[in-house]
Amino acid sequence: MNRAKRHNRTMALMMLDVDHFKQYNDTYGHQAGDDVLIQIAKILKLYTARSGEYTFRLGGEEFAIIVSDMSDAEYLDFGHRIRIETEALEILHKNNDASQYVTISMGIFIYHPESDMTHEQLYKEADDQLYAAKEQGRNRVIMRTSR
Repeated sequence: MNRAKRHNRTMALMMLDVDHFKQYNDTYGHQAGDDVLIQIAKILKLYTARSGEYTFRLGGEEFAIIVSDMSDAEYLDFGHRIRIETEALEILHKNNDASQYVTISMGIFIYHPESDMTHEQLYKEADDQLYAAKEQGRNRVIMRTSR
């Protein structure tokens, strides 16, 4: 956030969760679940290869991404590409009501440098958007901005 302010650039915190991951583990086993997490991590790593882009696991089946210096539309497109590429892995998930394959839900919150929000507020906003994506049917990206 400090770097975004200093360089007068936007940044986005993206939080994503594997849809119905507990059911996946219960159906296919924990080793298969670990393999799913590894496959998703590989996708995230490909999408965050530039300097200043970060991806990390928050715990369980939840990941986060920090990227910056895009337009609002580019952030949304970025999230959708990750969601689409995850489903395109075609990992069968018969207990997923959003698709026959493993999918993710993603919440994005865009921080604008003129905002006076704290990092706790940024985290909560991204988490709220993730929750909204799940509530609206999963396998989707929901975005909000500080403007």
